[in-house]
Amino acid sequence: MPSLVGSEDVYKRQLLEVSFDMLMFQENRNVIGKAANRFKYEFPIRFDFLDTFQGGNLSVQCHPKPDYIKKEFGENFTQDETYYILDAGPDAEVYLGFQDGIDPLELRGALEHAYETKEVLDIEKYVMKLPAKKHDLFLIPHGTVHCSGINNMVLEISATPYIFTFKMYDWQRLDLEGRPRPLNIEHAFKNLDFSRQGKAVQETLVSKPRVIDYGKSWKKVHLPTHKDHFYDIYRYEFDEDIIVENLGQCHILMLVEGSSIELELEDVNQEFHYAETFAIPAATMSYKLINKGGSTAKVIVSFVKD
Repeated sequence: MPSLVGSEDVYKRQLLEVSFDMLMFQENRNVIGKAANRFKYEFPIRFDFLDTFQGGNLSVQCHPKPDYIKKEFGENFTQDETYYILDAGPDAEVYLGFQDGIDPLELRGALEHAYETKEVLDIEKYVMKLPAKKHDLFLIPHGTVHCSGINNMVLEISATPYIFTFKMYDWQRLDLEGRPRPLNIEHAFKNLDFSRQGKAVQETLVSKPRVIDYGKSWKKVHLPTHKDHFYDIYRYEFDEDIIVENLGQCHILMLVEGSSIELELEDVNQEFHYAETFAIPAATMSYKLINKGGSTAKVIVSFVKD
């Protein structure tokens, strides 16, 4: 029988890697707090990047309604999105919502014709195009036609289902065999909200930031989301430091302006740099952010609405 002398020290040096699901099954209420009542073991919010600098427009698309994604694909909630513009060129734009007075049948015919013939479609005849600048927030609840134009670095703040995107037009980009890439026009037309057009797009799909609290060297800005979004978004702007209470919710954060910040908790400090994502579990109750750069730090915070 081999000797076990020193085996405890050996075990202490071992690392067991498990999936995040394991943590959610074991500690979902400590991780997502009050949101566990709705989402149980599913983590609800993700941050990711869409980079179209020196590239092309993303495909024109929409996401399914909640009942549709549940019935057709077995998901418990749908992919409601927002586009937070992390950076943008002077000509950057976002395609969002329909032109006023659109004819849905005409649009469907034009999309199918373009796919069959490979002819370029004047999509702006049907879909609105809005200028995009740094720190804008565009709201994309389910059923909304949308895509990012060129020269955007988009922080996409989204619900976590991610593979159920219904593409309607892909700018006639072809696959390796010279054929149009697959589209989902039929699925899309079962989910598109044609009331999101014209004036209503500017009124309901472009967030209107407002300062809701402030101090000598900081302010808290609310970037309201759409009523169909289950999550909210705030931005903390501070020169020195700020203490944030998470009120029973998990916070997902990113430094969107400034070079670096330090996260201070009761027993741990960790530094994060520009465009790095991190999450604060609901069980922490509160945390402190310290600006480590030479200019104002701006931090986006997203969490599930009460």
